[in-house]
Amino acid sequence: MQFLKSLEVRVRRLRNQFIAPLRYGGDAVFCPTCEQGFSTFLPAGTGERARPNAVCPGCRCRERDRLNWLYLQKNASELLFRHMQFLHIAPEPELGAYLEGEIGEGYITADLMRKDVMVRMDVQAIQYPNETMDALYCSHVLQDVPDDSAAIAEFYRILKPDGWAILNVPLFEEKTSESTKPDNVRASWDQRPDEHVRHYGHDYKLRL
Repeated sequence: MQFLKSLEVRVRRLRNQFIAPLRYGGDAVFCPTCEQGFSTFLPAGTGERARPNAVCPGCRCRERDRLNWLYLQKNASELLFRHMQFLHIAPEPELGAYLEGEIGEGYITADLMRKDVMVRMDVQAIQYPNETMDALYCSHVLQDVPDDSAAIAEFYRILKPDGWAILNVPLFEEKTSESTKPDNVRASWDQRPDEHVRHYGHDYKLRL
């Protein structure tokens, strides 16, 4: 089944690369990550969490990806330098390509389940020594981690004293709550963790 999932990902990439520019051609919106114009961005989410104009038809970057892309490019001279130690967890393809090009050796991708990364890693027990990373990027992962306090402590441990991190999460509520049942329970053959084991609120900064 994992082979079928990998095949599905490759088919989607081909579709995005060749079909999307034809189907959604236009200049009403512009995606900074793939530098293409389209007639519209695609919707994302379902039900009460449905969002219009969210996903790029070309590179499939979402709003958060485009925002972080613009932020990193604008502040690249201060945040990014060659051969820095940069840990990118659950890497987004377009952003990852940009970061690797800017950093070169020292850029590290990691994930618990994916095979297209450099390191297989559980963020609750990171294998790197204390104060070894100049920067860390982890977007929309912590809501799926059983013990987010352990993960946050690990992030802090491996960052150098002058290091920085981007740790994005979705905000659903005023106050963070643990879910009695994950929003997305994986099929029995799918070894990936369930998604959204907690709903973060505006107290997220206090957890950090």
